Amino acid sequence: MTELGKLLKEKREEKGMSLEELQTATKIQKRYLVAIEEGKYEVLPGSFYARAFIKNYCEAVGLHYETIFDEYSHEIPKSAKEPTTEFEPRSKRERSGVSEDHSLLKRLIPIVLIGVLIVVVLFVVWKLLPDGNDQAKSGNDSPGVLLDADENKPQKKEGTKKEKEDVSEEKEEKSEAPKEEEKQQTLTKLETIGKVTTYDLKDTDKLVVELSAKGPSYVGIQDETTKSYFNNQMKEGQTETFDLSSAKEVTLNIGASHVTSIKINGEAFTYPVPATELIHQKIVIRKAQQ
Repeated sequence: MTELGKLLKEKREEKGMSLEELQTATKIQKRYLVAIEEGKYEVLPGSFYARAFIKNYCEAVGLHYETIFDEYSHEIPKSAKEPTTEFEPRSKRERSGVSEDHSLLKRLIPIVLIGVLIVVVLFVVWKLLPDGNDQAKSGNDSPGVLLDADENKPQKKEGTKKEKEDVSEEKEEKSEAPKEEEKQQTLTKLETIGKVTTYDLKDTDKLVVELSAKGPSYVGIQDETTKSYFNNQMKEGQTETFDLSSAKEVTLNIGASHVTSIKINGEAFTYPVPATELIHQKIVIRKAQQ
C-alpha cells in the first residue's frame, strides 16, 4: 500500500464511509477504489482515469485534490500526451479553398437573381395599380355618398348625468389607489474561499431551507451561535425542510453536492462551484439588515 493509498483510506474511515458508500458517492467501481488504496494503478483503465478517480476520491473524503496531486506527484500516474494533429499538405488545402469559393458563388447567384426578379415584379405591379387619389381629385359623387352614409349611421347614445358621474368616480378611485410593489428576495454571492461560499439574503425575513437527496449524503446545518439543526447522513429519496427564519447566519455543510439539491424559500439553489469540480461544499447565508 502506497502513502497516498494509506492517507485516502484513513480519511474514508474517519468519515465513516464504507467502500460501497464511497462507490455510490463517486460513481467509481469498488474494485477501482480498492486498487487506488492499494496503489495498484495498473488495474485502472489508464493514467487519465487514474488521475480522475483519485480527484473524485479526494473530494468525497474532504481532501483538496490539487494539494494531493502536488504532494504525491511521484506516486500518481502522469497524464498521457494527446496525439499531435497531422496537417494536410498545402496544395490540398489550397484546392479545397478554391472549390469552397466556387461552391459559395454557385449558391449566391440564384439567390441574387431571385431577389432582382422580385424587385422588378413589385415595381411593375406598383405602376399598374390605379391611383387611389384620382377619385378624390375629380370630386365625382363623393359628397352625396358621404352625406348618405352619415345620415344612415346610428347615433351614439349619450349616457345619463348619473352614469357619467359614476364612471368619473370609479376612475378617480382607481387612480388614487396606491399600487403595492411586491419585493422579491435577492440572494447575492459575496465570495468563495476554498469550499466555503458566502451569500447575502435581502428583501425577506423568511429563511426556509429544503434539502433533497438523490443518494447518500452527509448534511450539517448550524446558525451563527453554532446551534445545530441537523447533523446526519441523508439517505436516497430523503427530503428535509428547516425553518431558519430566526437565525441571522446559517451554514449548510453539504458532503455530496452532486446528489443533494437545495431550495431557499421555495427557489432552487445552484451551487457556486459545479459538483464535478467540488463535491464537498459549505454554503453560508447571511440575512441582510432591513
